[in-house]
Amino acid sequence: MEIQFNTNTDKVIEIIVWLADKEPNIDIYHVAKILFYADKRHLNKYGRPVTGDTYIKMEYGPAPSLALDIIRRNAIVLGPQKTTKIKTALEIGSEEEYYPIKSKRKADISYLSVSDLKFLEESRKDFAKKSFSELVQFTYKEKCYIKSQFKNAIDYRFFVDDNNMNKIEIINDMEALSQNVQF
Repeated sequence: MEIQFNTNTDKVIEIIVWLADKEPNIDIYHVAKILFYADKRHLNKYGRPVTGDTYIKMEYGPAPSLALDIIRRNAIVLGPQKTTKIKTALEIGSEEEYYPIKSKRKADISYLSVSDLKFLEESRKDFAKKSFSELVQFTYKEKCYIKSQFKNAIDYRFFVDDNNMNKIEIINDMEALSQNVQF
């Protein structure tokens, strides 16, 4: 059975607001890759991801499904209350421009732990200025991308690096807790 988590929509909205404040006009692809690497790195260090979003193997790399629904303002998935929250928090451009995002306010970082912020900042610094093709090439090399089926959810087991000395413990903890924990 795949390891997946229950994702906190409000937390992911605040992370996107935070990113858009730090990187005005950040696009959907950069948000996706920054979240992916923040989740992966945090999981390898602390045994849990930052967002717990469900990543789907897509043509251009792992795609965080909830974050993309937020950016695309998918009212069917999010409902009217969350859609209104997004409209008041973010200015999101058109699909043709890859959804450039600007924040309309400061993020409520009370949703984030100190380590969440640290790993988001680290991933932002490492990936926000990379080109689209560089982002794609980075993620194509990831074990979790290679081992997953196209358009299917990526199992969080594959996020754990093979050389992580706590790999078995992290996977065992995720198997036991993943469906009961919300980030």
